[in-house]
Amino acid sequence: MKYVGASKEEFTHRHLDDLANTPTTRYIRDVLVAAAVLPSRDDRLEALPRWADTFLAQAPLPHRKYLTPFAHWFLLHRIRRIHRHRPLRASTQHQMRSRLRRALELLDWLDQNGIPLGKLTQPELETWLEEGPEKRREVRAFITWARSRSLADGLEVPTAPVAAPTVFSTDEDQADQLHRCLSDETMPLDVRTAGALTLLFGLQNTRLLELTLHDIIDNDTAVALNLNGHRLPLPPEVAQLVRALRDQRQKRWQLDQTASTTPWLFPGQEPARPLGATYLYLKLRRNGIAPLASRNTARLALATDLPASVLADFTSTSISNSTRWTGYAKRDWLDYIASRKQR
Repeated sequence: MKYVGASKEEFTHRHLDDLANTPTTRYIRDVLVAAAVLPSRDDRLEALPRWADTFLAQAPLPHRKYLTPFAHWFLLHRIRRIHRHRPLRASTQHQMRSRLRRALELLDWLDQNGIPLGKLTQPELETWLEEGPEKRREVRAFITWARSRSLADGLEVPTAPVAAPTVFSTDEDQADQLHRCLSDETMPLDVRTAGALTLLFGLQNTRLLELTLHDIIDNDTAVALNLNGHRLPLPPEVAQLVRALRDQRQKRWQLDQTASTTPWLFPGQEPARPLGATYLYLKLRRNGIAPLASRNTARLALATDLPASVLADFTSTSISNSTRWTGYAKRDWLDYIASRKQR
């Protein structure tokens, strides 16, 4: 009876939302989007409000008066504004969920200790932070929101220092893995391409999986990647891999257009979505490529030669992250010089 009075388009849209979130259901919706019957949407973003409502329904009633506006009017509002023109990453989805969970954990602790939120002191907050895991610091978003609403006063969540990378490949391992990506035709083409881009440029899996066929700039003599508006020129052997993968995906795209509006360079089993980052990580590992160590080694090598602003554009990462990497490189270089002078 809930569909009585709904238009045909509303009925289709709402009925599909009520179905289980199965691959078959998602495929049907993708086909309707590609056919312009339904509007496109960001599935991760659309799933967050439903997840938040389910989570809040399980929270104690007194806590909901804080958590409901925090979730919907602060967290979700900011996410929608920031991701208005770009898809939501899985990491942002997990971060939002973690922030809401940490807020509930703090409220539960306050309740157990008979402390109203408005009476929470800085020493008490730091005691709670120190008694638990590092992820409790994600309660910072809730404390910031509570202060802005005059629900808490004078509270600060200390910023945790960013841990320096510790996992690296040796030069020999890095060179061996790159050689295999460029020459071993028994490896899957997508693994060879993703591996080579990781080993040379330190690109993250999530950034690789955002690439589409439109991001490959090919003028027949040279190939470059479009990374957030910045051109990344590719060496000839890597360009050859990218061209081969593009041609392979182009053929698949001819068949997938009925179910997808985006020609992904690394498509998943469902044409409208790219390969999952975890699945790509496992594929690389299975073929002898160490993604984290390879990426760290590549970024450190680039940071020794490039200023932070250029490194940020080159690797499609934030300026703050690039600044840290140039700091790591400078520190290691100075340590090396000091050790040489002592000999």
